Amino acid sequence: MTDDDIPTQTDILVIGGGVMGTSTTYFLATMTDRSVTLLEKSQLASGSTGDSSAILRHHYGDEDIYTEMAWWSHQFFRAFDEKLDAALSYEESPLVRFADEGTTGGDYARAGYEALRERDIPVSAYTGEEITEQYPMFDVDERYDLAVSDDSAAYSDGTDAALGFARGARDAGAGIVTGVEVQSLEAEAGKIIGVETDQGTIACETAIVAAGPWTHRLAETVGVDVPITPVREQIVLLDPPAEYAEAYPSLTPTTSFPGGEWYIRPDFGDGILVATHRHTEETDPDAYDNTPDEETILELVDEFADHVPELRDAGLKGQYCGVYSTTPDHDFIIDQAGPDGCYLCCGFSGHGFKHGPAVGKLTADLVLEGESDLVDLEYFSLERFADDPDGHGLPMDNI
Repeated sequence: MTDDDIPTQTDILVIGGGVMGTSTTYFLATMTDRSVTLLEKSQLASGSTGDSSAILRHHYGDEDIYTEMAWWSHQFFRAFDEKLDAALSYEESPLVRFADEGTTGGDYARAGYEALRERDIPVSAYTGEEITEQYPMFDVDERYDLAVSDDSAAYSDGTDAALGFARGARDAGAGIVTGVEVQSLEAEAGKIIGVETDQGTIACETAIVAAGPWTHRLAETVGVDVPITPVREQIVLLDPPAEYAEAYPSLTPTTSFPGGEWYIRPDFGDGILVATHRHTEETDPDAYDNTPDEETILELVDEFADHVPELRDAGLKGQYCGVYSTTPDHDFIIDQAGPDGCYLCCGFSGHGFKHGPAVGKLTADLVLEGESDLVDLEYFSLERFADDPDGHGLPMDNI
């Protein structure tokens, strides 16, 4: 993909070339005649998007807003090639929630089951001996008495998605410029007038900051405080023994066990991805160790093998780290804030990818119409933290 020329002026400027920035640019370009330009300081999908586990699931307990956004987005991803003329890596992989009936975790699993069933999203529930029969690779029969399966869940690839959205945006008339770093937003008389980059000033009426863990730094340049903490998460890729792969061709459902700060899913190329999901290790997104800690690798593999004993001798195929942009309540921020024309699209807290198409549509709706008929944008308001620093409070979900 060839970069477009750096403009001196554009009506709408999107900052950040991950899945959220490219999705937003695509929807804007298809919904308005105003000029739209995306700026990315490095390469498309070079930040959190490129490291995403890209899980596509719909079970969110009783948080209906996320179930609806995830399902809408999943349908878009399924038609990705048709809509954008771009390939998207995609594999079906049901996601299972294990729990004990009568506990908070059990209530969460059951609430998600009902939310999916009410929307005719494929879902199953297993109890007692059915759990072992359905998931023979797991040692769970004496641990949990309920398993809820999000049957149509899947996983994809973040880089494919961002590149596809960028292609669609360019085909619709948007400019896509990489290798240009926005250093500050510029405002005058309470309105956005442009941005300062490392290659000069670009005038604009609207700036949408979708820069992941860098978003709060840019927002600060116009006096907007965004409560985002960049955190480092660690990932290992396991090579299952041949006998395991032969016995279980699907390798494993996607899951995270109750109380665990990690999750697993099968990976492209017959591997198994195991990753932390702790939201605790604050990091500098410009300078973090991309190699998982040896102690963490040993801990992940040991905990994983405790639940899947036949994988205790799995080999290590690869390892890397990524950065989440975490809000206090792990909910998104999609809002206008500060000077007129300044918009935020950020705080996806490790579960944003699956909502990428919906987030792009919501952000475009907010900019162009001030509201959306997809979901109630008020839920993602920055102002919720002015009322309570904890926002909506922490969720039970950990995938």
